[in-house]
Amino acid sequence: MTCKILYSLALVLLAAVPVGLYAQQPDTSATTPATEAVQENIIGKSMQPRYKPYNQPFHKGGFLSNTYVTVLGCGIRQFAQNYSNGPYLGVGIEKWIARCHGVRLSAGAGYFFDNTNVTRVKNLDVRLSYMFNVSDYVDGYQPMRLVEVIPVAGLGYMLTFSDGWNRSSGVSAHMGTDIIFRVLPGIDVMVEPLLELTQDSRGLSRMDVWRNYLLGYRIGIGARIALDKYHWGADPGKQWFVNVTGGIQWQNSALLRSISFNKAIGPNYSLGFGRYYGKAYAIRLSGGYGYHYWKEVREGESDIYGQALEAAKYPSSYIFARLDGMIDFVGMFSKNESRWSASVMGGPEVGLLRKKDPSPDHKDIRYLYVGVTAALQGKCRLWKGLGVFVEPRLSIVPYAADAYMTSTRNRNYYDAVFDLSLGLEYKFGNNH
Repeated sequence: MTCKILYSLALVLLAAVPVGLYAQQPDTSATTPATEAVQENIIGKSMQPRYKPYNQPFHKGGFLSNTYVTVLGCGIRQFAQNYSNGPYLGVGIEKWIARCHGVRLSAGAGYFFDNTNVTRVKNLDVRLSYMFNVSDYVDGYQPMRLVEVIPVAGLGYMLTFSDGWNRSSGVSAHMGTDIIFRVLPGIDVMVEPLLELTQDSRGLSRMDVWRNYLLGYRIGIGARIALDKYHWGADPGKQWFVNVTGGIQWQNSALLRSISFNKAIGPNYSLGFGRYYGKAYAIRLSGGYGYHYWKEVREGESDIYGQALEAAKYPSSYIFARLDGMIDFVGMFSKNESRWSASVMGGPEVGLLRKKDPSPDHKDIRYLYVGVTAALQGKCRLWKGLGVFVEPRLSIVPYAADAYMTSTRNRNYYDAVFDLSLGLEYKFGNNH
């Protein structure tokens, strides 16, 4: 075997030597079947996409070349005790002027809560961002790379509206990172955590704000869509899959001290679809519904104001959408497709939270949220594309709600929601 390998390498080296260096050697133009097989194999592999040079030439075309439309949804959280979190939606145009350098112009709208009077602080903003593609800088320009890391920094301008206060405006600065996942030809998923310094030009003396500037963060999830045909090229995916899950759900927090664990458990259901990228990586988008009981009122109990409460269990329900990135550790270290898989998965979760309030004079809590979720998955492939799996999961759900026992009426809360689900998965499509 070793002799055959050395012989093949010798043939490759001889083929690369200029003719002038061995012009005096005997005529070796006649080739053997073995030589022809080696040459054919080399030529065939050289034409395959994975053997292209890493640093491909930067594609320059017309006005829309290297241009994208971006859509991003975020959760906003200010580092000030009198403000609570809220949602944000933005759209933008992104242009790459060189392989590592790009700019983005975006606009968006969102709100968060002023805790003292429980009013919404509404914002409209525009932002100009500079982007540096670290992946291209380190590993060369590859427009079809599966995952890219892109630091982002820039400036913005914001208009602020709230009930009882005049409209105000101010400048902002932001920095963070875009993590790009190429999931379809021309369409990328974008995850964007940002730190942002904004000017609160209302100048409220009661606010815990340094020189009228607010420091906060945004964690966003969205899509990036290419406008030029060049980036609608090779399909990075391998196979599609769909799955259904069902199981139990419960919550672990101080709010559950009034209810036992067995009484708190409720059901959850979800439907998902996704795509495999090789043996070890996948992305899954799923949506579903679940609830558990967060509070129990016993006969004769009353609220902090002395009002009698109805004896019952009160649910906390969630309508959610999740985007999970999946890494299969069995697939990473196995040469062939395995019947078994053990995956870790996680990503952003967006949804609508509703908590039933037992107090007769208080409204139920309804809140749009952007949170994070993570899970483990153990799976066994039963037959062809059909598999069964078990999936324990933790979701962190942030929201703002009235807090009647504190100096401010509104406070930030986080539900730690646990799921334990069983599911079926069916994999289909070409295994290319």
